[in-house]
Formats: sequence, structure tokens, C-alpha cells
Amino acid sequence: MPSRLLVDVGQTGTRLRIESDAAETIDDDTVGVRPGSHPESYLAQVAHETLSRHQVRVDTVAAGLSGLQGAGGDAESVLDRLVGFGVTHVVLADDAVTGYLAALALAPGVVLSVGTGVVALATTGDQALARVNGWGHLLGDDGGGYWIGRAGLHAALCAFDGRGPRTLLLDAAAAKIGPAQEIGVTLQLDPDRVRTIAAFAKDVLDLAAGGDRVATEIRAAAAAELARNADAAARRAGDAAGGQIPVSWSGSLLTAQPVLREALQLELARLDSRYLLTPPGGTQLDGARLLTDLPATHPLAALVRRASSDS
Repeated sequence: MPSRLLVDVGQTGTRLRIESDAAETIDDDTVGVRPGSHPESYLAQVAHETLSRHQVRVDTVAAGLSGLQGAGGDAESVLDRLVGFGVTHVVLADDAVTGYLAALALAPGVVLSVGTGVVALATTGDQALARVNGWGHLLGDDGGGYWIGRAGLHAALCAFDGRGPRTLLLDAAAAKIGPAQEIGVTLQLDPDRVRTIAAFAKDVLDLAAGGDRVATEIRAAAAAELARNADAAARRAGDAAGGQIPVSWSGSLLTAQPVLREALQLELARLDSRYLLTPPGGTQLDGARLLTDLPATHPLAALVRRASSDS
């Protein structure tokens, strides 16, 4: 097989895998640095460093990049910076695309990419494709990590003020960020505040699993938002088959939190009995591999960019 560097550039970290034609696989290197506003430049940098460190040449770089907002990305610029490592093909897509491929491969359905933010992608068996949300924490991403974390911190401060019911979220917020009276200023001064707030989603969902009433209400509201995202994407794409509609996911939040998945399953069933919550078939890196062989006729191909060199 051709040697490949597979990359998943998320908002909170980057994962890489080298699949070598020499039969050796260097699996799941993790780089805990985020790409900022130029994900293609960051990809070229981290790919260059990885290939240099492992002293390996690859034919193909395939990557899913957070921050492309549904665009395919500038594959040519990445190829230009990596030709010295023998790279002749670069394939790029939004990480929601690699998330879809990781979860359902080429099958029709809906995939929720849920991390700090939220994107729902739906495809049918023909050319129909719909992308919903992914508008960022200021205007969208309802039900994602930032949304849940912010709701939890808001509830904690309401409890501190006496504006809301008592909740263990207040203790969790104090342990994670600092005394309640300082949380607002602390977050305003934190240049990484989006990530900090999103990280609090785990505390919210853990407390929901433990029975905290306020955290449980936030979990239910998040699941309802996620279900609405999936439902909107499915309706916009259309239903060619008329039968069950698989709804799967990618991203750490649903993978790591059974309580959120359980609530999502209930909300999906409430919206449409045909929705079937389906565990993902692979990881984001598996989705990046599928990018390399994605048929041009598949609906997701419209969101993919390729660059090739004969040298």
C-alpha cells in the first residue's frame, strides 16, 4: 500500500498516524498544540516535524482540519511545503467530513461531530448533502462542549448569588477555576477561555451521572440541542430510503459520556422513531484514511480538496 501520514487537527489537540509501506505503523502520535486561525499552515508545520522526527518518507498526507467551516482547505500550499519528504498527494477536508467517514464510512445517515463545538453532516445515497451548525461558540455550536460548560458555570454562579437552585456545580467550578467571586474575571483574563469553559462540560456531565438535578437538566437540554441539529441535517438532506436513519457521532464528548448518549437517544426517538443511534465504526484517523479513496460521486467529495505532484 502507499505510505500515508494521517492527521486529525482538532480544537484541543492533534493526532497523527504514519502507515508505512515498509509494514511498520507509527500509531497515534499526539501533539497538544492547537492550530489557531491557519489550520493548513499548522498542518504543514506539524507534518514536517513528524516526518523529520521519524525519518520517514510518505506518498500521501490526508487530514481533517478543525476550523475550515465546511471548506476543503488549501491542499496546494500544504503540498508545496512537504514535497521534500516524497509527498505527492495531499487530501484535506473539514474534520466534520473525516468524522462522518470515521463513523459511517460511505453509508448514508447523519453524523454529529461534537467536541468544543457541534457540526451535523447528513448524506443520502445520491448527491444530497447537508451541513448544520458549526457556527462557533458565539453564534452556534448548541449542545457542544463549550455550550455545556458555559451552562454549568452559569448555573454555578446563579447558585452562588442565590438566583438559582443549589448545585454541586458550584463546588466543581471552584475546584476547577477558582473561588466563585473570581470566576468571571479569571475567565475574562484567560486567553484560552473557550477551551477552559469547554473543559467544564466533563464536570457537568459527571455530576449529571451522579444525580445532581441542575447538571441533569443541562444534560437534557444539551441532548435536545444535539438531536435538533441531527434532525435538521437529516431533513435538509432528504430521506431517499424511507427506512431507519443511522445517527452516529465523532468527537470526545459523546464518546466519553454515556449519560449524554443515553439522553440523545431519547431525544432522537422523540423527534422521529426512524432515528437509530449507531456507534461509530472508527476514529478520526480512520476517517482521514478513507479520504484518500473517497469516490468522486459521493456527496462528501464536494467538501474535499486534493493536490497532486508528478515529481
